[in-house]
Amino acid sequence: MITPSGPKVIEFNCRFGDPETQVVLPLIEGDLYHMLSSCATGQLSEKAISISADTCAVTVIMASGGYPGSYAKGHMISGLERA
Repeated sequence: MITPSGPKVIEFNCRFGDPETQVVLPLIEGDLYHMLSSCATGQLSEKAISISADTCAVTVIMASGGYPGSYAKGHMISGLERA
């Protein structure tokens, strides 16, 4: 959401197979298992998760019209040379 003081993230949901996750997970420093285990047992502190300094992540996906609802499958992907 864009605010007068700049962009703000309200909520970020992703599953491990989502493109959003694939680009964000490598930015996390430390042991992912330890972080998830600590979260599951209610022992996660704010210091438990750190993100690589001075980094950013971008992902681009191509989806068929109608996605994520009902959508046509089997289309040929073309035009990549113009991207």
